Amino acid sequence: MNNFAIKNNELMFNEADEQEWCLSHDIFLLARALTEDEKKQLYDPAKDQMPSLVQVRKRLNQYQSAFSQKPKVLTNITLTPADEHEHALKTLNSVKTLHAKAKEIATVAFTAKMEKQTDKVKLLYKQAFDYERKAAMLSAEDIEPTHFMLFKSAANLALEADRYEEAVEIIELGLSHDLTIEMTEELLGLLDYLADIYYEKGEYSKAQPLLEKTLAIRYDKLEEEHWDIPNSLNSLGLLYQAQGEYDKAEPLLEKALAIHEKILDAEHPDVAMSLNNLGSLYQKQGEYDKAQPLLEKALAIREKTLETDHIDVATSLNNLGFLYQEQAKLLFEKALTILQKRLGNHHPYVNITHNHLVWLLQGRQ
Repeated sequence: MNNFAIKNNELMFNEADEQEWCLSHDIFLLARALTEDEKKQLYDPAKDQMPSLVQVRKRLNQYQSAFSQKPKVLTNITLTPADEHEHALKTLNSVKTLHAKAKEIATVAFTAKMEKQTDKVKLLYKQAFDYERKAAMLSAEDIEPTHFMLFKSAANLALEADRYEEAVEIIELGLSHDLTIEMTEELLGLLDYLADIYYEKGEYSKAQPLLEKTLAIRYDKLEEEHWDIPNSLNSLGLLYQAQGEYDKAEPLLEKALAIHEKILDAEHPDVAMSLNNLGSLYQKQGEYDKAQPLLEKALAIREKTLETDHIDVATSLNNLGFLYQEQAKLLFEKALTILQKRLGNHHPYVNITHNHLVWLLQGRQ
């Protein structure tokens, strides 16, 4: 199902497509129409590629559109008892029938989600996942393109049900087959998404093997300068950085920047992102002379290419401000040491410099 149309390098995305996509349980809720800028963010002409579902889901999960507002009268949704559900799972052995059942329950789950019947949403998605997983398992011996979609769909349902380990299992089963590059990327994108969930929750030990796996597979399947390689490098590098493993993070972030600078325009937002990532790492390591030009360049690109109130501009300003603050601290400390040695501890000039340092340190608290 193709929910996007590309015309003159612009993404055409309407509410009918949006609603169809949501109801197909490939899953995100939008609660308002997208702005033109938001539409353009979904498609990058520099890469000449439509985004994967998971990319869109990650970018737009904060939005909701008019059709997803909670209605005044809720749909009467009855959950299938656990014993009936298990019995049906055991007796159904047709891929087509299992998939149809999964789609039926997923549509009900989406309705519950749209109406904010939160006590039923995850249970429904779990039941839908059970049927879709069995359909995928039965189709595993005949992995045609249509059957590959069962693995992707089952993984999405598991994610909606917060069944993360089961999502990983079904994704890895799909990846064990001889898939096309496009199919492989769809499943790797879901692992990226799950790793991002773990990262945001601070569960780094769960995110790390997923990101290491996606990077290894991409190195094996893709050209080194494919745009998904630097994205993987950045993700894993940032994860290592968050864990204080700077020696592991540095070569990955340096490589990501080198590839982005080679394959993209000099002022592309992804170049700014890689500059910011590497500059921030140098800053954390106290290598301020290496960090400053990178952070300044990232800010210059963002101020030129983005809206003045864009969050990435604020991020760059914040990072650079903190760097200047760190540098100022070192300068004041060095000046104070020299002045104390030459003028003694009670000289007015020494007191002024000391007060400046105290003021700076208090401002950092």
